[in-house]
Amino acid sequence: MEVATPEGQMSADGRPPADDAAPTTFGGRLVNWLGRWHPSVVHFPIALFIVVAVLEARALLLRRERVEEATRLMIALSALSALAAIVLGWMAMGWTYGRYDRLHTAHQTLGTSIAPLALGVWWAHERWLSARRPGAGVVYAVLLAATVAAIGINGFIGGALVRGLDHLNF
Repeated sequence: MEVATPEGQMSADGRPPADDAAPTTFGGRLVNWLGRWHPSVVHFPIALFIVVAVLEARALLLRRERVEEATRLMIALSALSALAAIVLGWMAMGWTYGRYDRLHTAHQTLGTSIAPLALGVWWAHERWLSARRPGAGVVYAVLLAATVAAIGINGFIGGALVRGLDHLNF
């Protein structure tokens, strides 16, 4: 199934039509196969970061006790799985940058930037837990909000790669 986008034709899995032959070496086939796991794996850190943001917002708004151990574990898993998702995304793109259309390049650029944001959230959360100073909590909150926003924007772009830019039209 081909999906039309302003940038051209896309395959059903969101990848541009291949302009090279399929890899013939074991390593090339392995990278190609691992890259196809990106859409499945990427949803884990997305969900965890959103859950952490909801838990933190709930605690703040309702002035309830934070669930520190749960958020600590979810943030660590989110950051590590975000790194895995990014590596798989690069494998899906054949370890190249800017080779395809602007939409793919935007998705790849923003997706790659989520890794340092995710690691920053993890660092800021640990710093906040150990310091217990309001300033550390602000850094954590800003980084968490930026990460969730970047995930949302990149999720939209990822959906546009597969379904077209109008995929969320009502």
